[in-house]
Amino acid sequence: MFLLQRFRPHFFTVQNTALTVLVIGGGVAGLAAAGAAKSMGAIVRGFDTRPAALEQFKSFGAEPLEVDVTESGEGVGGYAKEMSKEFIEAEMELFAKQCKDVDIVISTALIPGKKAPVLISRQMVESMRDGSVVVDLAAEAGGNIETTKPGELHVHKGVTHIGYTDLPSRMASQSSSLYSNNVLKLLKAISPDKEYFHFQPTDQFDYGTLDHVIRGTVVMQDGRNLFPSPLPKTTPPAAPAKQKTVAELEAEKKAEMSPFRRTMTSAGVYTAGVSTVLGLGIISPNAAFTQMVTTFGLAGIVGYHTVWGVTPALHSPLMSVTNAISGLTAVGGLVLMGGGLTPSSLPESLALLAAFVSSINIAGGFLITQRMLDMFKRPTDPPEYNYLYAIPGVVFVGGYGASLASGYSIEQMMYLGSGLCCVGALAGLSAQGTSRLGNALGMIGVAGGIAATLGALKPSTELLTQMSLAMATGGVLGLTIAKRIEISDLPQLVAAFHSLVGLAAVLTCIAEFMIEYPHLDVHPAANMVKTVAYLGTYIGGVTFTGSLVAYGKLQGVLDSAPLLLPGRHMLNASLLAASVGGMVPFMLSDGYATGLGCLLAVSGLSGVMGVTLTAAIGGADMPVVITVLNSYSGWALCAEGFLLDNNLMTIVGALIGSSGAILSYIMCVAMNRSLPNVILGGYGTTSTLGGKPMEIVGTHTEVNVEQTIEMIKEANSIIITPGWGLCAAKAQYPIADMVKMLKEQGKTVRFGIHPVAGRMPGQLNVLLAEAGVPYDVVLEMDEINEDFPETDLTLVIGANDTVNSAAQEDPNSIIAGMPVLEVWKSKQVIVMKRTLGVGYAAVDNPIFYKPNTSMLLGDAKKTCDSLQAKIREAYY
Repeated sequence: MFLLQRFRPHFFTVQNTALTVLVIGGGVAGLAAAGAAKSMGAIVRGFDTRPAALEQFKSFGAEPLEVDVTESGEGVGGYAKEMSKEFIEAEMELFAKQCKDVDIVISTALIPGKKAPVLISRQMVESMRDGSVVVDLAAEAGGNIETTKPGELHVHKGVTHIGYTDLPSRMASQSSSLYSNNVLKLLKAISPDKEYFHFQPTDQFDYGTLDHVIRGTVVMQDGRNLFPSPLPKTTPPAAPAKQKTVAELEAEKKAEMSPFRRTMTSAGVYTAGVSTVLGLGIISPNAAFTQMVTTFGLAGIVGYHTVWGVTPALHSPLMSVTNAISGLTAVGGLVLMGGGLTPSSLPESLALLAAFVSSINIAGGFLITQRMLDMFKRPTDPPEYNYLYAIPGVVFVGGYGASLASGYSIEQMMYLGSGLCCVGALAGLSAQGTSRLGNALGMIGVAGGIAATLGALKPSTELLTQMSLAMATGGVLGLTIAKRIEISDLPQLVAAFHSLVGLAAVLTCIAEFMIEYPHLDVHPAANMVKTVAYLGTYIGGVTFTGSLVAYGKLQGVLDSAPLLLPGRHMLNASLLAASVGGMVPFMLSDGYATGLGCLLAVSGLSGVMGVTLTAAIGGADMPVVITVLNSYSGWALCAEGFLLDNNLMTIVGALIGSSGAILSYIMCVAMNRSLPNVILGGYGTTSTLGGKPMEIVGTHTEVNVEQTIEMIKEANSIIITPGWGLCAAKAQYPIADMVKMLKEQGKTVRFGIHPVAGRMPGQLNVLLAEAGVPYDVVLEMDEINEDFPETDLTLVIGANDTVNSAAQEDPNSIIAGMPVLEVWKSKQVIVMKRTLGVGYAAVDNPIFYKPNTSMLLGDAKKTCDSLQAKIREAYY
């Protein structure tokens, strides 16, 4: 107020009516300003988020302003805490209304170590009357008023802005007066007599008492040196025990497990494994079943070790290629097809439909895989001649045709070769350099398997025409879908293709039962056939409807939020019990109607269960859902292999099943959650202690695009950590162009990708590759986490839970122990989000309020476009 008087000497007296002053912030500076303005005859209004500060405004005779949202702003140490989104919106609406009515705005929200939050926008300033004044006491930290120019006195649209950052030196007399007043108050507090100053220091005192203050203040008395002061009799109160971090608690938990217990647990697992092998040997109906189990076990082990070698950046192509390979459910349909140009019975019609939908998977899966892999090509990569892989394909299929014409029956060796090619398809995705070979091997394997099936069946010309038309039609449809699909829609495409595998499995199992029923009474392994048919129908039903629900959530047809039905766990348990119970009459009855009724019933029950399970899972858990459904499709294919005594289907099914299981495990580890926790629609990590989560206090700092550009200019090393928000906004293109420009300026720019960022494994890697970002600057979380402390600036784009420091700092958080990108360790962090809202886990993010973090709020696409344009303007 003294400063206002200096620049406007008669500001408070020349007008007929008193001026209106709005003071934002009820701290020391705000209350002092309110008192001074009131003493000069102004009408004063004060705002603060804390009820106690509003009471102090009232005691000065100021009008306390409040919003309609009831919420306390009291934080730790008397400071205000961050308020809810609803409160902030109401607060800004209040400021906008007040700016139109007041003459002077004084803002005091200065936070040590952080940029000042912007409280008064440009639009609010421009709505003020000409001749109004704004005083920004937070100018030294960027200012609370958007139009402030730190260190300057200027006029914007008729409103005078006082933004000096050296106010103490400009008000020497007032500063001296305030300081001397504080010293006087101290001396009066020391002296028991307020009129005659005296004191009596003592050498015996307790910590924190007035005697402690007096004795520590006195240096000499009556010519006697009293310095230094003796220690107090009591010790200072112990500091509150520091809460252990999640890592420390995990280390303690591991240390508690003795080596004996650890070894015993491992021994128990292996004992269960070998016991299972013995049990399967005892119940084995014949040597063919034993051989099939052997094939299944070896294929599972090979798949396990192969999939672990796939680089995370290629997890999306891996999912796509396994989708294509799972189309070998077509083999089951082909085996059961019959009639002439058209099916002659219901089972043959079901088999025709199974072959048709499987061929959609095959053609579409391989084409979308090829599209993704082509995106990873860099301009500096050497030329490729992938068409040469047609040579081994022609030799494999053509050689089989020649041997068949010569009278040789080598179908089992063809199945072996096809299975090995499918293993090679997965192994090829272990590195970028061999990924296209992997896709080619997958095509060769599927083509060889279908050719061997046709060769073994030796269908008539009419039946072969029916088979060819069914698969050709499905293949054309699959190619059309894969060609038109946007890469950002890849997760829903994968989910839709999974549903086709499940549907094909259900159709094949029911058709096989209908065809084999007349022979079951003489079949040497009738019980095995019925068991596998029942299990295959159940797995296929869950896969079919679960995949459709996942598709609906990802496509936006269904609400992505979890549908938490009351008693859903009891409902799922009842569905499972009914499905298991239905197997009893199916196995014991010899009647056709009973058997078919049980299969239809379990297909319905499993279909409902697929809906209830998947509907209870939120959109952010889709990476796990997609991989689990991928695994289900593999086990459904395995069931078909056992049912039809087909080695190829068993091998490929085991590969896909183990692949999906491993990816599910990787996703769950990345969230520090168990698979049942995800599938049953829950939340909370395995490290959560269950206590009250820590309270987050403080105020966030907002920046605009111009301030962000300045921070980018000053940074030499930059890491970008994108999340689902980048995918949803399709902002990868402006980001890619921005990165290109920054690298041309000599800056080091890299990306850090969390395993569960996006809606399926590796989705962000593919999106960035689509936009032209070289894959060698896109690093995984484990590769880049140790580099954050040496990074000048980290840009968080549309990510929340995957960068939440509560995972490491708060053992009571429901995301405790979840591996996260440690962005807060960077020197500066800018978080680009639409709002300050929580992520899928509904956990507040402490990094928003850390001293080195600034928030750039707004639509991700618009913000990224603005950054791209500003960088181009700055450098070109």
